[in-house]
Amino acid sequence: MKRVFLFLVTAVLFLSAAFALADGVTFSTAYFTLELPDNWETDMTDLKKEDNTEELGFFGGETADGVLAGGAYLVYYENLKDISLWNASEEELKDYADALLEDFEKNNPRLVDTVMAGQIPLVILRGNDDEGEFVYADTITNGYAIEFEFYVTDDGEKQLPVTDQDIEQIKTILATFRPATDAGKE
Repeated sequence: MKRVFLFLVTAVLFLSAAFALADGVTFSTAYFTLELPDNWETDMTDLKKEDNTEELGFFGGETADGVLAGGAYLVYYENLKDISLWNASEEELKDYADALLEDFEKNNPRLVDTVMAGQIPLVILRGNDDEGEFVYADTITNGYAIEFEFYVTDDGEKQLPVTDQDIEQIKTILATFRPATDAGKE
């Protein structure tokens, strides 16, 4: 469901007048900020909240191969309420990454990397589904996961393979992740 919505939002991103566009775009939510490339656009309109999942916004920008687009979500997992990557040991972080790989088993997941955004790790996976290749990243504290999904599309119609250059751009973006309490601090 999230994937279909991401495709629709990608189309809207480039047709809507409700974009935030500036030199070095800041994607800011009540929970975190990200710094996006200056040619990227964001859309935080008509966001939905269902059950334990809250849409936080969508973003995207042109690359050499197409449009790299994504979405951010806040998801609460009752069974993970005692898990926090924000102060996890290397072993706990590895265990969490292994559990994510199991959760995404049907998507042929591959662990890409763990990016440190300050002291906060974001685990990055690469996988495939019925619509094509995607990149998933998340961090979690006290059962609240901030999840990101990225994919490449030609113009919102067809999903394209994710390149190594796309992965590097995603990692660069995720490294700018800052919790809202840290927003604006150097």
